[in-house]
Amino acid sequence: MQRHKQFVEIALCALILGLALFLRIRSLDTTGIWSDQAFTLNTAMRWVNGGPIPLASNKSSIGTINPPMIEYLYAVALRIWPDILSVAVLTMISGMIAVAAAGWSVYKLFGQRAAFWTMLIFAVNPWSVFYSQLIWNQTMMPVFSALTLACLLLYFAVEQRPVYLILSFVWAACMTQVHPGSSAQLLTMGIIFALFWRRLRVWPMGTGIGIFVLSYVPYLLYESGVGWADVKAMLELAREPAPLGIASILVSVDLLRAQGLLNSANYVAQFDGLATVLMGLSLVYALGIGVRTFIQRRHDPQAAQKTAGFGIILLWFVIPILFYLRSSHYLQIFYLISQLPAHFMLMGICLDGLQHALAQFALQIHQQTARRAVQTAAWAMLPLPLLVLVGWQCAFNLQFQDTRLQSREPTQIRHIRTAIQMARQLLAERPACDLVVVSTGHNLEQSRLALLREFTLPERVLLTDGRLAVPVPAPCAVYLDALPGNQASTWLATAATPLPEATVHVPGETWQFYDLPAGARASLAEKAASQTHLATWINGVVLTQYARGQIRPGATLPLTLTWSVEAEPPEVVYHVGTYLLTMDNQVAAQSDGPGFDSIQWRAGDKFITWFDVHVPQDLVPGTYQTAVALYTWPELERVNLTCGGNTAFLEQFQVSAP
Repeated sequence: MQRHKQFVEIALCALILGLALFLRIRSLDTTGIWSDQAFTLNTAMRWVNGGPIPLASNKSSIGTINPPMIEYLYAVALRIWPDILSVAVLTMISGMIAVAAAGWSVYKLFGQRAAFWTMLIFAVNPWSVFYSQLIWNQTMMPVFSALTLACLLLYFAVEQRPVYLILSFVWAACMTQVHPGSSAQLLTMGIIFALFWRRLRVWPMGTGIGIFVLSYVPYLLYESGVGWADVKAMLELAREPAPLGIASILVSVDLLRAQGLLNSANYVAQFDGLATVLMGLSLVYALGIGVRTFIQRRHDPQAAQKTAGFGIILLWFVIPILFYLRSSHYLQIFYLISQLPAHFMLMGICLDGLQHALAQFALQIHQQTARRAVQTAAWAMLPLPLLVLVGWQCAFNLQFQDTRLQSREPTQIRHIRTAIQMARQLLAERPACDLVVVSTGHNLEQSRLALLREFTLPERVLLTDGRLAVPVPAPCAVYLDALPGNQASTWLATAATPLPEATVHVPGETWQFYDLPAGARASLAEKAASQTHLATWINGVVLTQYARGQIRPGATLPLTLTWSVEAEPPEVVYHVGTYLLTMDNQVAAQSDGPGFDSIQWRAGDKFITWFDVHVPQDLVPGTYQTAVALYTWPELERVNLTCGGNTAFLEQFQVSAP
């Protein structure tokens, strides 16, 4: 009988984990990739490729720099399989571990049925499924939150094994590094330690704290190098006045719902409302039973265990809400994601407890028909609302994934992987050529397709924003135009040759690879060389060609500038200023920008930039001149010309009255 029970438990657990795996592996490569993911993946891959160990990660939503733990996690996956999909698989596995960890800790404390319901709700929750697929710092937080909470429950409510306490610090260190917004749970841990201080042992706690601090050493080294700028920024943010609000409560509730993912799905409001009601009932139940078990704890060891369990889970749920009640920053769903899996635990424990209570009540009924009716209600009717919610959320996840498959934005993993594979092949066939990636974002930190740099051949990849500039590297180049219809697309159509077999089909558009062989590039260079150099700066950059469009008051004046890098420039960020000046050098209009990222300038290369100068509607008729300047960014120090001065005057012309 015992073997049969164990088999059923294992089979149910396997079925739930199988459902969780199906929902998470389905359409895994259709999740989005944008600049945040590109930066973190590039940083991890640069380390895998032999670069320096990262001491920090990307910039957070509040402007501070994140700790580097996410880079180390990604690097492990990329070391095993140097493909973007390996990181998506890592995220998926972490989501599975979170479900299993939540189920195991509830099983040890509240029994197999409570664990079954907890895992089932967690497995199909829309945000849990979505975050188990998306490559992003915050999406690794649920697994560490679940592991930290599980270790705290096992240590304080089941048995005081030192390994549980040590691991709670290990997982907390990872949790707070992948998203510092989860630091509120450190306060939760402090309260738990204070409440159950008699159960603490010194050496495992000291070991855990030591590991926690050691894990932050790389980030502390980084902060020391930048003068603790991010620490100061966070302290300043904490001192900012902010009114009390209920945003954190609403965001916490949203973790159970589908709202915000695909509102066009049928019955979203109704089933989100059902989830909210069930969560509310679970909280009331947990508080009531928690008080009852607290009263019984002195005479019943099991009641003492459950009291500790309810207290820890409720604190894990409540403290982040209280922490963010006063927030000067807009709260998004991931600010409260460290609450997981407390929601699902509370709902699972509540349903199990109500079923148990109703079954016990049925045993007291002597009339057989009535007893069976109550037992049927306990085992079939009571779980029905939750099962209906679970069924709808399963269907929602499938619909959401199917909709995402057809989505044009953002760029998806599958599109990036295809582009990387084609780029590798084309570069292998042209060992002397560079790859120019034309997309949005002019540099490594902002480019939508920055991943093509570290995941192909970093030293042979240039990134550009096709609306701003296009480089012409020597001696030849392969171009990927992933921003059709921009200025660079027009230039490529005339200067380069499209490769018909090398295309990436994205919903609504096609990314086209182009070939600019050495001969075609040489003819462009010869044409530019025949032109008189218009201006030469002391950093080795020469303006070789200039063209402007028609000037009309109230419209934009398009300027096309062709540049040549004659000498290796300093590793300084430069911006370009283009000006419409009066004859006494007063600025009538201007347009500034990075053009082609100066960090990527190399001696022997050329590049073309486009600027649109917005001409005032009330421009007075008269004689005007165009001018160009280079200056450092963000210092705004102008670069001198070799002939003296720091402004290149290009052309004088008349503006007539309209």
